[in-house]
Amino acid sequence: MQPFVDIRRFIPLLKHTRGDFAGRNFLLEAWQDAYLNDLFNTKNPDGTRQYRTSLLALPRKNGKSQIAAAIGLYMAFCDDEGAEVIVAAGDRSQASILHDAAKQLLESCPALARKAKVYRNSIVIPSRNAKMLCISSEAGTKHGYNPSCALIDEYHVFPDRELVDVLETGMGARKQPLTIYITTAGTDMQGPCYKDWKRAEKIRDGALEDRTFLPCIFAADPTDDPFIEETWKKANPNYGVTLKPEYFHQFSAKAKQSPSDETVFRTLHLNQWMSSSSKFFRAGSFEACSDPIIPTADEPCYCGVDLASTFDTTAFVALWPKADGTYDIHAHFFIPGENAAKRAKEDRVPYVDWARAGFVTLTDGDVTDYDVVRDYILKFCEKNSVRGVAIDRWNATQLTTQLANEGIEMKPFGQGFGSMSSPTKLLETLVIQGRLRHGGNPVLQWQASNVQVKTDDAGNVKPTKKNSSSTGRIDGIVALIMALGLASGEARNEPDEPMLMVF
Repeated sequence: MQPFVDIRRFIPLLKHTRGDFAGRNFLLEAWQDAYLNDLFNTKNPDGTRQYRTSLLALPRKNGKSQIAAAIGLYMAFCDDEGAEVIVAAGDRSQASILHDAAKQLLESCPALARKAKVYRNSIVIPSRNAKMLCISSEAGTKHGYNPSCALIDEYHVFPDRELVDVLETGMGARKQPLTIYITTAGTDMQGPCYKDWKRAEKIRDGALEDRTFLPCIFAADPTDDPFIEETWKKANPNYGVTLKPEYFHQFSAKAKQSPSDETVFRTLHLNQWMSSSSKFFRAGSFEACSDPIIPTADEPCYCGVDLASTFDTTAFVALWPKADGTYDIHAHFFIPGENAAKRAKEDRVPYVDWARAGFVTLTDGDVTDYDVVRDYILKFCEKNSVRGVAIDRWNATQLTTQLANEGIEMKPFGQGFGSMSSPTKLLETLVIQGRLRHGGNPVLQWQASNVQVKTDDAGNVKPTKKNSSSTGRIDGIVALIMALGLASGEARNEPDEPMLMVF
């Protein structure tokens, strides 16, 4: 393979290995051909490439991993002698996906595969003293590289530019280095990707000049209707090719009903930056589930407890799954009696009136008396067929031990995306379909109006307040979600947040 072969001739030597196109040659779509031609064949007077940095922004399922792997192989086989191609991913899983994609593409072309050696996280071409490495983790472990090309995959999950800066500053000795950010939109508008994305938009629109930067952004505009096919086609260059219209019709129908699904749909499939928190319940939907509950003592019952802090509300929620797919909900709350009037003024809700009506217990003193909470749960369990009590692990050791010693089946429940996402989505579905009955509990209804949903890169969700200082309590909804998780077998004993791992 001779250096500087046109990339548009190189990539069709490879074959797709997955999906509907498996076994077919990697023939470039018109948009891919145009982008790669601009990126690699726009030259300076001395013959080197004009563009040294590019943002390729694509929604999910538009062949991002495949094109990234193909570009990486091209740069290793056909760029400067001694090429060092670094594919940097935000986590070990994504790095593995990219390495596997590159390996499979390479193996699809025997003539190329014979020239390379494939290792756990690298592809080496001895005859050219070249290599392609897939890496992840913190920037501090990545000093010493001398990249000729850096492919920054899913840039939107990077918490900072540390790793990117390490790679880019290592390119100083290269004649025509190239960095490509290949990413979808995200939810972290304080992160480095959003800032570079906005800069790329300014360059694209002519508001900022940088002849070395090539923006290529496929995304819906903020004013576009997210629920029409014209917008889907605009944002997705492979619409109708690798993306099925039926999928978009189904997902958009869900997104119309569900604010959390709308956030996922617009972020991942329309490439629009969205806040990680969005409204959970549509106006009036939770209140519409106010029918009286009809629990019976011999029906299986699942409970959740959110202790919050000793100064805030503590919530106990029980639910009874019914044979017809509906759920009855009982919720009770605890708050320090001496702080009730102050809390009522701060939160702008009538805690004292709710206590008189039997929805809230005011405990003695200025902190919540967990002995009162314990006694309430014990009496409830004596009268009902409780199969388990899910409890937030934070600050709950003593209460958990006391209840377990009384024979209550206690289930510690993580608050991360892994544990909370599935029951949170289930709750949303139950409310949308009117399959929940909470008897018009005014405290639970108020807290439901305070809930927003936080979404991660994989489309997982969990409940959150508007902000950390907000007085809008959501303890009852959190306890309800834990109870739903317990009832549906979703409780997991795992870390609350994902951690970056070395690959």
